[in-house]
Amino acid sequence: MLYIYFTATSDDEAATALEAPEGPAALFPTAAFNGIDPNMQVPRAESFLTGVGEEAAADNPRAMKLLAEVGEGEVVLVTLTDEFRDAIAATDQPRRRELADFWSHAEDLGGEASAEDLLPVVDELAALAKQAKPTNGHLYCYVAV
Repeated sequence: MLYIYFTATSDDEAATALEAPEGPAALFPTAAFNGIDPNMQVPRAESFLTGVGEEAAADNPRAMKLLAEVGEGEVVLVTLTDEFRDAIAATDQPRRRELADFWSHAEDLGGEASAEDLLPVVDELAALAKQAKPTNGHLYCYVAV
């Protein structure tokens, strides 16, 4: 699966990504990754960065809220929480390294990604969040099966 994380100013604006043949990359700042599932890694990261429990992070009304889908779920668009946006935007390089190391031990990643492999992912997500925060933009994930 391909996960394209991006920032937009509203849910309605984000939903336009499904109308673009090239997806969100044609319209918004993006970061694309294989294997960084927003349903698994984002609540874990939010919990790690903020200290709230994973369940509490996942229970947030914006956590993985389905905005739109194409067909039988071949492409879906979900929201990420503003708490995750704020937490990852506030990280410095040492904290991003800690998150990459934390993710590298995740069972669902099967030990296939090292902290060094994941650090660019964390850096790109932090950069997106930093772009979104000053304008009160939100983070989203476009998932293509």
